[in-house]
Amino acid sequence: MKRCKWIFIKLGLGFLGFFVISAEAQINNSLYFMPGVPQSNRVNPAYQPHCSFYLGLPLLSPVRVETSSSAFAYGDVIYPHPKEDSLITFLHPLGNKQAFIDLLEPVNYVVSDLGTSLVSAGFNTKVGFFSMDVTTRVDGGIYYPGDMARLILSGTEEGETYQFDGGALDLSAFDEISAGWTAKILHNLQVGVRGKLLFGVGNLTTTKSNFELTTSEDIWNIRSDMMFNASLPFAEVQYDEDGNVEDIVLKEELENFNPWKLPKYMFNGRNLGMGVDLGVTYRPIHELMLSASVLDIGYIRWKDEVHEVTYNTEFDYKGLEINPFEIPEGVTFGEHLDSLVSETLDSLSSFLVFNPGKYYSHRLNTKLYLGASYHVTPKISFGLLSRTDFLKDRISQQFTASANLTTGRMLNFTMSYSYINAYFKNIGAGVSLNLGPFNMYLISDNALNVLFWPQETKSVNLWFGMNLVFGYKKVMANLYQDKPLVY
Repeated sequence: MKRCKWIFIKLGLGFLGFFVISAEAQINNSLYFMPGVPQSNRVNPAYQPHCSFYLGLPLLSPVRVETSSSAFAYGDVIYPHPKEDSLITFLHPLGNKQAFIDLLEPVNYVVSDLGTSLVSAGFNTKVGFFSMDVTTRVDGGIYYPGDMARLILSGTEEGETYQFDGGALDLSAFDEISAGWTAKILHNLQVGVRGKLLFGVGNLTTTKSNFELTTSEDIWNIRSDMMFNASLPFAEVQYDEDGNVEDIVLKEELENFNPWKLPKYMFNGRNLGMGVDLGVTYRPIHELMLSASVLDIGYIRWKDEVHEVTYNTEFDYKGLEINPFEIPEGVTFGEHLDSLVSETLDSLSSFLVFNPGKYYSHRLNTKLYLGASYHVTPKISFGLLSRTDFLKDRISQQFTASANLTTGRMLNFTMSYSYINAYFKNIGAGVSLNLGPFNMYLISDNALNVLFWPQETKSVNLWFGMNLVFGYKKVMANLYQDKPLVY
């Protein structure tokens, strides 16, 4: 059993390493209407940057970070001691465990979408604007049942049934090479498309999650029907003679960090996938722009180093029977108790079956954006945005309102207010600065509430980037040559 626990710890740390190494996250909503940022075409492929050519600085355009929790905020876990000048958690004797339990839904989640851009560039032509990006990404979600916290924190009750269905891991690391195009097909209608070629680095996903615990005074009945798939090209999975996993070892060339071998794992043709982003903007009048985009329609087919884990059992646990007169000589009571617990855990883990698996497909987390913006003047606009994330077996909905200002080429600002994860006080801001050809921007959907209400924070995101931008004046002159100075 210790070997199994160590294997899962190593596997989890391996994927955690992907999250730490990668520093890009879910596209934040404030970027959608943000002027002066070439990478706004990441949110809607129909957006055309206001320049003739841009080049993102490698690894810095963009760098993005986000984590998001569906159930609890920072202040639900850590809060001031009621009598002393210190902090406590909800697990403290003076903490409120029941309040924490009441926050949980039947299934809760923590999600991220991490990565970093290696190449980002775009240029204007007579037939439209073309862009290209090479990005390392990690899509991830951890889904946990509320009954798990109820069991751990409140203990068992006679005749109670605990449902752990829906608990899952859903982690994918992959590289993306994309090419985009946008152009006007009518004087007030612009469309855009971005095609993606995806190369899978690693994946761990739960394909079946049924787990139930029924308690009584004499017996606990455990029923499970679970299945996991994993593709681990970066690791060697070692099986023993009985077909059980003996160890998971990082490939030697990665453990010794041979940079010349990294492309083989970053652009792995055996884990190949495809994707597409679509976008459209429409102006019924000059002042009003309606827009829509769908991102990450696609999948990856995982074929390299595929492994399958199943856990199917119906097990009756009757408790531990301890007879102090049967403790072997020379063995302490603690050692004897540890031995009995290990035997029980070994019985439960015997139903855990590891097998070399077959190929499987895994879809991307698709996002739908619907937006409307109204320009009071050419330099001031207000926007409304709906965002829908299609996660594993569930949907997440967000809404954002923003005010946007451009002072010309040098400075652009945005302020936003968002509803995210049933929390209303997400106040964001963004600034884009241009000094000659150098462009730098910093955007967040919840920068201000993290500063003023950190205890209520359920999600955090930050988008930072630097570009070299050319041809701004020429594009802006063409953009406004037929428009009045004031609408």
